[in-house]
Amino acid sequence: MPENREAKLNKLAEEFHICKGLSSDEHIKILGQLHDFSKEQAIDILCYFLTLETNPEVLLYMVNALHKYNVPVAFDIFTELILWKDRNKSNHKDLESYVKLRCAIAKILGSSRDNKAVLPLLYVLNNKDENYKLRLSCAEALGQIGNNYAVAPLIDVVSDENEKSVYLRESAAKALGMIGDIRAIDPLVSILETKKGIIDKFTFLKERIIESLGRIGIQDDRTIKVLKNALYDEAPYIRLGAIEALSDLDDDRVIPLIEKMLYDKEEDVARGAVSALYNICGREYLIELLKRNELAEWCKDEAQTILDEEEENID
Repeated sequence: MPENREAKLNKLAEEFHICKGLSSDEHIKILGQLHDFSKEQAIDILCYFLTLETNPEVLLYMVNALHKYNVPVAFDIFTELILWKDRNKSNHKDLESYVKLRCAIAKILGSSRDNKAVLPLLYVLNNKDENYKLRLSCAEALGQIGNNYAVAPLIDVVSDENEKSVYLRESAAKALGMIGDIRAIDPLVSILETKKGIIDKFTFLKERIIESLGRIGIQDDRTIKVLKNALYDEAPYIRLGAIEALSDLDDDRVIPLIEKMLYDKEEDVARGAVSALYNICGREYLIELLKRNELAEWCKDEAQTILDEEEENID
């Protein structure tokens, strides 16, 4: 950094009371004066201030302000903040604010879809001493980035029955579906096979796994079998998720499986079956479906609504 530039930034840090112990509200109000600077100047100042400040609430304000400019120069700073290296947390009592800050950065790194963010995100995800909310945010960010390097660690998380947070396992399962790597199929199917009778909290993990199997879309017998079994789950949203996942497989073998769900006792599930069959078989299938006398009225209503909407789109 040129000497005159460094001197100017140091002077500004003094004027903006960086690391001076002001309340968060007072400090953020002062930082609002950055609007008086040009975009290039504001970016330079924020990047410098981020390397000095330790108050997580003030840091979050600056991170969001810098993110709005969408500049690559902030990547290294965001990486340092999410790893929280060489920062003094003892100056702030609210540790939850640090978690909130780092979760926000994980979200930003995920939206960047920059492969360079994979390693720092994995570092935090694999650290079981970290807050589960932060690890969950990292899992979601890895799914957004979509780099296959994250597949094995995410499989480890979703398969770890000793993992204290089922929510983290759910996020890992969802991320695997977003990445779409076939290596995730066997472990995801195995979880459904070994835990098929468990309900309550597990049903949410089951739902994420079923969604991911549909996203990955591999048409193997084992996947179809486990999704077929999910059609008989006690939870209606699991049955509905299985219908949607089967329809994503682009395999004619799923048609008779989904057809049986037209007669499900839950209206939303039956309507979901109608919509799935339309997506697979098209308009003519629904026209024939409407001729079935034994079909529930809500199924006929769903079929007619879809046909009417299609006509409107054509017009």
